[in-house]
Amino acid sequence: MHILIVEDEPELANSTATFLAPHEVTIAKTLAEATQQVEQTNFDALILDLTLPDGNGLEWLEKWHAYLTAKVLVLTANDAEITMLKGLALADDYVVKPVSLKVLAARLNKLVPSKLVALGRFKLDLAAKEISLNDAVVPLSPTEWRLTAYFAQHQNELLTREQLLAVIWDAKGSYVNDNTLTVTIKRLREKLEQDFDHPTLIRTIRGMGYFIDAKAA
Repeated sequence: MHILIVEDEPELANSTATFLAPHEVTIAKTLAEATQQVEQTNFDALILDLTLPDGNGLEWLEKWHAYLTAKVLVLTANDAEITMLKGLALADDYVVKPVSLKVLAARLNKLVPSKLVALGRFKLDLAAKEISLNDAVVPLSPTEWRLTAYFAQHQNELLTREQLLAVIWDAKGSYVNDNTLTVTIKRLREKLEQDFDHPTLIRTIRGMGYFIDAKAA
């Protein structure tokens, strides 16, 4: 899950972000920063304070909520009934500070349920961006995760190297060469295959690309 926290109190923003790990978390300290973030990224969830240095969070949400793909959770000290009602009309949830971080995380998980996908022996949580085997998380780099998530969503398909290079293309536009793909697949096989020398999950189709076998043991 990729979460945007719009909060100008550094200690609260940082403690919330730390608690919500291993989710990917971005912090915006102002509404201007929040606008820039939502214009660039499709977040899964947005935690929005209402009193910010450059304006009112509800007024910002009123302008932006029709364009947001994220679930919005208002987190504020404002417990006025009229504000709560307006907030609930615009957002998906409204939580009054102070609140337990465990409760906050539970509310987020209810708004954005885990997206579980099987990949051979493994389970992928597309929201948490995790892959696990027997409940043990397998550590992956961001590039390895992007490739694995793409594999999971295109099982039993022939995938060309050109397709996969597009998947691992750096988000900042940095050049990714063919060797990067070869190395990434080698590392994934080391982590995911039972027998590295005889891969059954990520199969090479010579001259064509790769085939992800959904029936791999």
